[in-house]
Amino acid sequence: MRIKNEIEYVIRILLYLTKYGENRIVSSNEISDAEDIPHLFSLRILKKLEKASLVKIFKGARGGYQLTKPSEEITLRDAVETIEPVICIKDCVNDPESCSLRKGECAVHRAFNGIQREFIKALESRNFKELAEETYQECKYNK
Repeated sequence: MRIKNEIEYVIRILLYLTKYGENRIVSSNEISDAEDIPHLFSLRILKKLEKASLVKIFKGARGGYQLTKPSEEITLRDAVETIEPVICIKDCVNDPESCSLRKGECAVHRAFNGIQREFIKALESRNFKELAEETYQECKYNK
């Protein structure tokens, strides 16, 4: 399994807005330049973040983007669900009837079900305030 680039970009944008945009409006150009994300792609992602109620869009000459709530209330699960509304590591976990072998009544289904629950719990346990503090501390020490 591999996290899509689009999810990585969502995370990078939310981290940037956490670090530099909690008290100001940040332009899409600033975000895409700083995070090395193609500008048109960043605009599409920012629109998805607005639809997910994680980002506010301010229009006009001094327009841009800002988080809709404190970064400690935004989790990695929120970021992932911006792109993948249903987190599902195997179809049979969310829909046992889709299992062609045992209709979700097997050890593999139970194992994947537990793994998925733990994965979601891990995503919920990490918020963007903590991640930004850790990320930018690491960058500071790596220079």
